[in-house]
Amino acid sequence: MKIAILGTGVMGRGWIAQCAMAGHEVHCHDTNQASLDATVEFCKTLAQKTAKKFKLEDPEIGDKTAANIKPHASKAEFIQAAKGCTALLEAIFEDLALKCRELREIFPQLPPNVYFWSNTSSLDIDVMAEAAGRPERSIITHGMNPVPMMAGVEVVAGKKTSAETIEFARQVLLEMKKAPFVAPNVPGFWINRLLVPQILDAVRFVEQGKIKVEDGDIGMNTSLGHPQGTFKLADFITLPTMLRISVEMYQATNDPRIYPPQILARMVKAGEHGAQTGKGFYDWSDPRNPKPRDLSQYVLKSTDDYLNSVK
Repeated sequence: MKIAILGTGVMGRGWIAQCAMAGHEVHCHDTNQASLDATVEFCKTLAQKTAKKFKLEDPEIGDKTAANIKPHASKAEFIQAAKGCTALLEAIFEDLALKCRELREIFPQLPPNVYFWSNTSSLDIDVMAEAAGRPERSIITHGMNPVPMMAGVEVVAGKKTSAETIEFARQVLLEMKKAPFVAPNVPGFWINRLLVPQILDAVRFVEQGKIKVEDGDIGMNTSLGHPQGTFKLADFITLPTMLRISVEMYQATNDPRIYPPQILARMVKAGEHGAQTGKGFYDWSDPRNPKPRDLSQYVLKSTDDYLNSVK
């Protein structure tokens, strides 16, 4: 099968690696040329790490994966390649207007039988399906990060998504040895509707000076069985992604628990984006041994402190 993937960020690369490892021919595009250029090598390494984790005895898995990936620097060339694909999966960061703008441009140029899949983690499939112009063949397949190493995939259907579209997506995912599960089309679906408020509550505790990063994650790991802890997970998700998800979900729900705490915006503005940039709730200078940071400079102690932090 041929699959087109739009976006080569963290999640886009995860899906590119996953699909290529499964033997599918993957055509990909990103407006960020540096990201696109690094995609094949990144996916090759990710495939090797995945094989090692699951004890897959295939020394050529990295090269096989790389051979199945076809990057396209030109959007026109990508669209031409997508015409021969079974599905186009968009993995653009969480900006509904941007996603819809891209879908309105690309999908009218594709044959009507091409499925639209989205990796969005929180946005309404119905809005994107209408933008793509094929609501019956549109569905969300939200993978967890890193996609090849995490089995779970949220499958979210829209009001007009056909039963055939749902079943086709499920079967493709099962063949990739994923664990698809149907989730409701509400802001954040199932995973992020539960996870995001919990993470934001934890971040507020840091902002209030009531918990340290290290203590918070030790507690979540040893008491609730969270393998990484809340703050380390946020660093892997990346703080800009957390911020975008929370803003989009808050606008859709008006739920005060989902309103992003100021510390999150301040850290993003300071370039402290998490594991991706080497600094977030942890110092990732040594990726194998990240150190929890002292974030006392972000603690809000008074009204003046709050006002002084607003730029």
